[in-house]
This record gives sequence, structure tokens and C-alpha cells, in this order.
Amino acid sequence: MSLTPRTPIVVFGDDWGRNVSTMQHVFRWIIPDHPVLWVNGIGHRKPRFSAGDVRRAVRKARAMLGGAKAEPMVGGAGYPDPAVVLQPRVLPWHDRSLVYAYNVRTMVRTIRDALARLGLSEPPLLVTGSPPSAGVVGRLGERAAIYLCMDDFLHLPSATAGMIGPLEQDLLARVDAVVCTARSLTEIKVPRSGRVHYLPQGVNYDHFAAPRPEPEELRSLPRPRIGFAGGLYDRVDLALVRRLAQEHPAGSVILVGPVAVDVSALDLPNIHILGVRPYSVLPAYVQAFDVGIIPYLLNDETRSVDPLKLLEYLAAGVPAVATAIPEMAKYAEIVAIGDGSDAFAAQVRAVLAADRKALAERGRALARTHTWERRAREFMRIVEDVTAAREPALAR
Repeated sequence: MSLTPRTPIVVFGDDWGRNVSTMQHVFRWIIPDHPVLWVNGIGHRKPRFSAGDVRRAVRKARAMLGGAKAEPMVGGAGYPDPAVVLQPRVLPWHDRSLVYAYNVRTMVRTIRDALARLGLSEPPLLVTGSPPSAGVVGRLGERAAIYLCMDDFLHLPSATAGMIGPLEQDLLARVDAVVCTARSLTEIKVPRSGRVHYLPQGVNYDHFAAPRPEPEELRSLPRPRIGFAGGLYDRVDLALVRRLAQEHPAGSVILVGPVAVDVSALDLPNIHILGVRPYSVLPAYVQAFDVGIIPYLLNDETRSVDPLKLLEYLAAGVPAVATAIPEMAKYAEIVAIGDGSDAFAAQVRAVLAADRKALAERGRALARTHTWERRAREFMRIVEDVTAAREPALAR
């Protein structure tokens, strides 16, 4: 039986509206067709005694006590919210059996109460991107459970691998299928059912392609402008960024996004660390670049990363240069790939000397075929196949 417009979808994702993540991009195209119950982040690492963790703990506590509300829209006008955004009262120590048992009971009760409150009696579909939700699988009477895997948590600095690893193995044993955003993930995140699907990242094409006025803070920055729109995390090769600034002293290196590492190595006059800018205006910054870079280190984490920013650069008409992380290979005819710092720097020089208009047209043509709307349709086709395969088995 196909999903109906009254089939609820329970989604374990990140905090709704705070970030513009893969799951939020996909489900903003699904929400108009199904009631979506969005469960905010339930924690992938044990808290530390740091200012950032204290702030996060306070925000979570307020959400738990007051009921989670959708954050202001960050994805552009006309994007709908879920039917409800839930913040279960869970504790982040998922590896402690008593705590985890409490967490599972709380999550199940919160979701069941929300389904009843909304008058949704059809068995739900369960979609999770969060291994700590493993204990919920099978307790909602769901039609099917799907793990949408976007990272290898075992190598993610923002996750406690020793806690998440066993939970992920439990999840893989329980779900009906896994959907991965990277080819390498389809090889290492195989569920007991054997059903694993590949669904690469998409792009909010219209958001990034629509012409924007140049941000005032960039107008005085000389060209060429070498830009990076993304978080300065451990995966970024800061030495490579510094080298580009040194090789183009008359130009500008512009970094837009959160800063989570020591950036003292980037203390050069032509490196401009702007920090976070709202998603609503981010295309204006990207469109002001002459080349967009993805200067990732090649390591266990980035072997499973399909960067969102790549297609955003191309949709904005900006040619891209990336290091040789595996997921870039599928775009090798459009994206300049530099294997090693010398090759990367040479590719940047070559792109800056090339016909920008021709590169922009080729990049936009590629990005146009990888929209989030298309990814959402592909995801729902996978869902239909998974539920169709599961229901005969349940009937036996």
C-alpha cells in the first residue's frame, strides 16, 4: 500500500530551523504532502564543561520545558514548517543503560502523544539521521524505518564515537533500509536487511542562482576573490588556505561561516574571516567570489563527505576547485580537482585565468539537475519501494 496524504512521517533530525541541513532541505519538499513530526537533535556526544556546551544545554533545557518551536525560517520565503517540532526530555549520556532506557521511553511517549494530539491514526514512517534513536525503531508500529546517513559518526569530531558506534550498529540491525549521501557510506553502513541506497546532496538552486547585489562589506576587497562558504572545522586545510593568500597577495581570500578551530595561522592582511552570515543572504557572498574552494583535508572523515557548498557555488555561477575527496569524482568534468597542495594551487590559478562566463554556464547547467526538489522525489521513491517490500513480509 502506498503512503497516503495522512501517513505521518516521524523524523529524527537536527534542530529545526537553526541550520540548513540535508534533512531539512529534503523534508521541506515533503512537508506539503505529509504531516511531518520533526524530532530535534537528541545528542551525538557527551557534553563537556565549555561555554559552547553550556549555551547549548541551556537552549535545550528551555526547549524541553517550554515545548520546542520552529526557529525563524532560514531557507527562504514559502518554505513550510513541520506539523510539529518536538524536543523530548532526553539526557545526552546514551551509553548508560538506565539513562538510555529512560530516553527511549520519553521519546516514544512524546511521539505517540503528538500523533494522538494531531489525530493521526495511520502507522507512521520513521526516518532517522540519529543513531541514538535506535531504541525507538519498532515501538511506533511504523510502516518502515529508514536511516538517512550523511556522515560517518565514527570519525566525526562532533560525535562521541565510543557512545555512537554501538548505537549505530543497533540501528543498522533494526532499520529496513539505509539511504547514504556518499558512495563510501553505502559500503560501510549496510543494514541487516541489505537494502542500501545512494542519494547525493542537492542544491536550493533558485536561492543561489537569483542575482543578488554585492554585500557592502565586500565592495572594497580587491580581486581575485578566492572564497570559501562553510564552517572552519577540523576538516579544513588551513595551511592550504594560507598558501592561496600568499600566492595571491593582491587579491582576497574570503571565509564565510562558523569558526570552530584556531585560525591564528590565517592571520594575513588579505584573509578576511567574516564568520556566519544568514542563509537568506549567503548567495550574495558566494556570487561575489571569483572562485569557490573546498580545501578539505583527505582523512577518514572527509572520505564520506559530499559537501553541500559545491553545488551552491555552481548554482551561483562560481567555478569551484576542490581537493581530491572521493565524492568530488562524480563532478570531475565540471569541478577542478587538485590532488595535493601544489595541484590545488595550480587549479585555482587556471580557473582564475579561464573564461568565467563559460564556466558559470556549465556549472549552473549541472546544478540545475540536482535540486532538492528532485532529491526529495527520489527519496520518496525509495520510501515507496521499501514499504512495498516490507508489507508482504509483515502479512506472512
